[in-house]
Amino acid sequence: MSRLRLAFLGDIHGNLPALEAVLHDIDQQTPDAVFLLGDLINRCPWTVEALDLLRERDWLSVQGNHDLILGLLNTPDIWPPFDEPRRFPLIYWTWEHLRPQDINYLRSLPHDLLIEIEDAPPIRLFHGLPGDPFVGIYPGVEAEEIALKIAIYDEPVLICGHTHQPLDRTFTGLRGGSASAELNCAPLLGATTQIQPCQQRVLNPGSVGMPYNGDPRAQYLLLDLIEKSGQKAWQPRFRLLAYDRARVARAFQERGLLSEGGAIAKLYLRTVEDAQPWASDFGQWLRHQPMALRKEPSAAVDLYLQTHGPNQWAFSG
Repeated sequence: MSRLRLAFLGDIHGNLPALEAVLHDIDQQTPDAVFLLGDLINRCPWTVEALDLLRERDWLSVQGNHDLILGLLNTPDIWPPFDEPRRFPLIYWTWEHLRPQDINYLRSLPHDLLIEIEDAPPIRLFHGLPGDPFVGIYPGVEAEEIALKIAIYDEPVLICGHTHQPLDRTFTGLRGGSASAELNCAPLLGATTQIQPCQQRVLNPGSVGMPYNGDPRAQYLLLDLIEKSGQKAWQPRFRLLAYDRARVARAFQERGLLSEGGAIAKLYLRTVEDAQPWASDFGQWLRHQPMALRKEPSAAVDLYLQTHGPNQWAFSG
C-alpha cells in the first residue's frame, strides 16, 4: 500500500511565527493534503499575513467562532455583546486590519467538511461541536454527553479544534441499523431496527498559535493511513514545534495590539508565553459578573487576576 498522509491545523489565531514553523515542518513531512479547523485569525497581530499564507496554499477550512464573528462584525447580522467595541477592543482592532476579500473569505467558510478517500475511513471536520463553533470537546468531558452530540455524524473519525488542547479519544454511543465495517456505525433507520454500539474517534490537533495545555510549542496533527487487523485505519501523530515567541511579544507592542487591546491583549500574550488559558477562562468568569464590570474590561481583568490563574481556574472544562 502506498503511503497516504493528511495534516490538520487549527486555532492559528494570527500567530505568524508559529504558523511559519508549522508550514516548514509540513513541507518536510509532505502530506498529500492539508486541512484547516478554523479560528485562523484574531488574538495575535498578523491578521492579513496569516490569511495570505494560508490562502496561497489553497487549503480547505471550516469556520471557527472567531472567523464567524469577524465575518459578521459591523453588519446587521452581528449579535450582542459582540456589537460593543468597548467590550471587545481586540476583535475590532483585528477587523480594522481585514480587507474586503478577507471578510468575504471568512464568511464563505463552511461549518463542517467531509473527507472521503477511496479505501480509507471517512473523516468529518468541524471546529467546536456539531452546529456550535463556540463550544468544544474537552479532554475530561463526560463521554455520554459528547456521544449524543456527535451522533449527528456517521463518520468514524471526527477532527475538531476550539479547545486548544490535543485530544485522541473514542466515544461509544447507540444507533439503529447494522454496523458497517468501514464506518463503525450506520445511519439511524428508525425505532424498529436493531440498536447497536457506535464508536467514533475524536481527534484535536491542539492549537498552532495559542495552546492551552501548558506546552507553548506550535501544535498540529498528521494522520497516516495504515493497515490494522486487516482493515484500513488512520494513525495520528501529534507534532510539537518550537518557534520564536519573543517575536510575538515584540509584535504585540510594535503593532499597537497592547495599546489598543488593553488588558485582554495582555492575557493573550500570556497564553502565547506559557500555554495557559488566561483569556478564555477570564471570559467564562466574566459571564457571571455584574453588567457594570463586564463593560469595563481592564477593571475586570485586574479583579480576575486577584483570585484566578493556574490551579485556580474559574472554568473547569
